[in-house]
Amino acid sequence: MPMSEPNRAWPPFSIDSLTLTDTDPRDLIRAAHSAGFDLVSLWLTPPAFFPSHLVTAEIADECSDLLAETGVRVHLMEALDLTTPEAMLAARPAIELGARLGARTIATMNLSNPDRAEVIETVRTLASITADNGMKVTIEPMPMAKTRKLADVRDLIGDAGVDAGILFDTYHFARNGEHLDAIGAIDRSLIRYVQVSDARAAVAEEQWRTEAATARLHPGEGDFALLDMLKLLPRDVPWAAEIPRLSWVKAGVPPRVQAAVAMEGMRNLLGQLQPSAEPAFS
Repeated sequence: MPMSEPNRAWPPFSIDSLTLTDTDPRDLIRAAHSAGFDLVSLWLTPPAFFPSHLVTAEIADECSDLLAETGVRVHLMEALDLTTPEAMLAARPAIELGARLGARTIATMNLSNPDRAEVIETVRTLASITADNGMKVTIEPMPMAKTRKLADVRDLIGDAGVDAGILFDTYHFARNGEHLDAIGAIDRSLIRYVQVSDARAAVAEEQWRTEAATARLHPGEGDFALLDMLKLLPRDVPWAAEIPRLSWVKAGVPPRVQAAVAMEGMRNLLGQLQPSAEPAFS
């Protein structure tokens, strides 16, 4: 039974691919099912952050069979940098594969493009492609990106004039130094996916990129005000554990154990929140 089933006031839970750092997506699906997650994210656009993450054509059918067998669903497909419209067009085959596997949105970010007008056109191009495949676009603000903060993403979506949303990551929100009132300034309907992790406050900025990809902490292990953030976020969208720990993979910690620890952290964290009357995602 999925973890969120006993309390449908809680959001559906995803374990995102980066959590099981450098792990085959087939093992991710099996581990998600074992731990009771409702959802997984799958990395479908090359190059993957870790090569073993990528769902290739050779294993796509097996991934599809595992999803059907376990009942785990794909919500988020990973991930595109909003570089140019041409790059979005080139990603169409990966987006079509994501749709075939059941993905409902694609994670994006503007890591490197300083030309805002081009980024707007890139978002429009991608939104058209995803709409053709029954999917949406979510854009993630990051402190190491060109589009850094919640308000930056809100304004980008508004100026593009497309039906896109925000991917809210507790790690990036905290590292950005944003105040809680920045969440209140965003229309809740724009926040369409939430990623949860923790970290120590005193980490040098030059270490953030490596920390974000390989060394985050589980809820309660760090210093972030997670409860204060999460109380302000919608619960009718997926909440995901994105807690990469490359050291665990190198130490041989099995994917199912990593997933179980991630679920325990989510359970303990969300158990401290007041129940919400909002409907769960379906």
